[in-house]
Amino acid sequence: MKPSVFQETAAAVAKRFGVSVKALRVYEDAGLLRPARTVAGWRIYRQPEIERLSAILALKQLGLPLKRIGELLRGSGDLAAALALQEAALEDARTEAETALALVRQARAKLKGKQHLSPDELGKLVRSTAMSEMKWSPKMEALAQKHYTPEQLSELRSRPFSAEDQARVGAAWTQVFADIDALGADPDPTSERAQDIARRAKALIDEFTQGDASLMRAAARMNSEALADPDLRPSMPMGGAHFAFITRAINALQAG
Repeated sequence: MKPSVFQETAAAVAKRFGVSVKALRVYEDAGLLRPARTVAGWRIYRQPEIERLSAILALKQLGLPLKRIGELLRGSGDLAAALALQEAALEDARTEAETALALVRQARAKLKGKQHLSPDELGKLVRSTAMSEMKWSPKMEALAQKHYTPEQLSELRSRPFSAEDQARVGAAWTQVFADIDALGADPDPTSERAQDIARRAKALIDEFTQGDASLMRAAARMNSEALADPDLRPSMPMGGAHFAFITRAINALQAG
């Protein structure tokens, strides 16, 4: 078979895969990638490096640390093996997301009928949505890489966020969305109930951003694009109407 002459620069590869050039250097420093060099010293990526990068990213999307990825790639961890692991994880994520989505729809239908959710129903809803949020699809990873800087992603992923924290925040957001739905169609963002919702939502947002306005802008852009994507919209914890209402209510809160 004739050897492949395909080759690309680091910048072209980064753009193709939706990662930063800095990330490629991190993988190289970790011994995961070994790009060739031109006579002038420029890095070039050929077919073997491209396939290896694909395997690295597939394993990284499963939440594996770089050390573990290196161990897998030094064994039998070729691209086919990495994709098999990713496929199994995505199948699990799809099953969990479909279950969580069904529970969310049932809860919204009950609230629309002016019925309350029991503590057991709320607990089941929070547990199911928390499990679905644990999964991180390749498409969501691409959006995160697009809207957050590498430094922001590194800071977010290094935070000590326990399962208890996730359940607490998930429950708080679930209650916020339920309270928005209970306001009915076209609610007034300046009403007393709406402003109470705005204060709770802002507290959750502030906990996430920790005062970093650029992080808030990145999150807003990512959420907007995800909500506009028909593949991602069903798995998003909030709907477009929730996002729009929270924005209006918080603006009214800050204006007051």
